[in-house]
Amino acid sequence: MKKWTDEELLLLKNNYPDKGKMWCANALGRGEASVRWMAAELGLKVNTESEFFKDWQARAAQSKVGKKRPDQALVIKKLHEDGRLKKTEAQKAAISEKAKKRLKENPHPRGMLGKKHSAETKARFSDISKKRFAEMSEDKKFEKLKKMLETKAKNGTLVNPRIKTTWKGGWRTIGTEEKFYRSRWEANYARFLEWQKNNSAITDWKHEPRTFWFEGIKRGCVSYLPDFWVLKPDGSEEYHEVKGWMDDRSKTKLKRMKKYHPLVTLVLVDSKKYKQITGEFSHLIEGWE
Repeated sequence: MKKWTDEELLLLKNNYPDKGKMWCANALGRGEASVRWMAAELGLKVNTESEFFKDWQARAAQSKVGKKRPDQALVIKKLHEDGRLKKTEAQKAAISEKAKKRLKENPHPRGMLGKKHSAETKARFSDISKKRFAEMSEDKKFEKLKKMLETKAKNGTLVNPRIKTTWKGGWRTIGTEEKFYRSRWEANYARFLEWQKNNSAITDWKHEPRTFWFEGIKRGCVSYLPDFWVLKPDGSEEYHEVKGWMDDRSKTKLKRMKKYHPLVTLVLVDSKKYKQITGEFSHLIEGWE
């Protein structure tokens, strides 16, 4: 490799960040590999705010419009399956913030910022979606539903908040976690479990940690998400459900739990049990509503 002169190094340092590898290679009469190697040696990086970089990005995006890369899609899918692309929560948050900042400060790369689909386009999308769903097998529909419910359970949105009720659903910090509790009773029972944990009556508890699926059931009540998981001092586990009243759907879920998960210990905290706990412990527990 031809030795780099001081003048060449100065030119590279002054121009590589804002003009890129190709410009420097042409100006120096050197190969791309040589320029890339020396830039790495000097720790030079392209300035992502420069006009050169933005133009390069726009051209790269435009070159991919309308093109499919099935081989690359298969590679990415395999990497996902192997868990090699899994990111930590901190990495996800950093990527999200970076994306929001980029979208806020830069125009849409395809010039679609602020534009909306026409009514005709929306109708076409709707027809395509309905057709695809109709062509799905029952197993495929169930898998789609299961995936949706699992995501909602993970995000704490499996049951939508009810408006204009006396249940007082909302976010509360009880113990070390902030969770959405669907009623005042549910939140108070969580406080009761935390009080029991602090007084060694139980070892641990969690709010809605696990969804139970009813294998073979593909319509109606296909799953059940108990309110609480409780770990007893002897190592045994229980699931507690706070229910002031029982509707038909709730009754069906409890019946199917007995049938499909007979080894699970389920404790029902009805209105009588809740009032008993309130009378005995509410004055001892901070924050009781």
